[in-house]
Amino acid sequence: MSIKTILWLILSLCVVSCAMHTPYHDLGIEDQDEALQGTPKQLYAMGNRYAKGIGVTQNYHKAAQYYAASAHQGDAKAQFSLGYLYRTGRGVPRNYNLAAQWFEKAAQQGNSDAQYSLGVRYLLGQGTPQNYGQAWVWFQQAAEQSNPYAENQLGYMYATGKSVPQDFALSLQWYQKAANHGLASAQYNLGLMYANGMGTPVDKAKARELFRQAADRGFSPARNALMHY
Repeated sequence: MSIKTILWLILSLCVVSCAMHTPYHDLGIEDQDEALQGTPKQLYAMGNRYAKGIGVTQNYHKAAQYYAASAHQGDAKAQFSLGYLYRTGRGVPRNYNLAAQWFEKAAQQGNSDAQYSLGVRYLLGQGTPQNYGQAWVWFQQAAEQSNPYAENQLGYMYATGKSVPQDFALSLQWYQKAANHGLASAQYNLGLMYANGMGTPVDKAKARELFRQAADRGFSPARNALMHY
């Protein structure tokens, strides 16, 4: 396999992809008493109702208010959810720094979604300084809880040698773990490994089956791959 082909594959595999308090007025909460009523779990549940439009009109701003009230009382799920709203700019101005800070609060409490999300922040240098070593640490912690997105990212890190020695065999193992959860991007990445003999003998039939599984889940790069393999 040529160096050019390997570099193209690495780029293809990449397709997957001291916290501070946030003042309530930054979220535009005008009636703090209303937002603060209830236990942290109740406040988080109310935030979910507004975020998903369950029994109420969907309103991300209201969701952020309730998540914030719960998050400030230490609820890890609310901290992660508030971080997610800051990352996506739903209901609050997009702020990667605050997103990373809330992800870290929740990650420190063992929330695997937050651990994965914080890892991505370090991987991209988005809201944190870019640090592949820290990205690996958080992906590893999330993967230990069988988080498929973190498993997929570990596969990417071993395939590309970011902060760890490049190891296609180990990359294959992590992609397989994530693919076993039905994660389409991992199925696609695993297909690339089999199609090109990276960490495994070439197996075009298995590659096509993996591409087909990912394509059936709507992953467009897998549909394109089926036209080339």
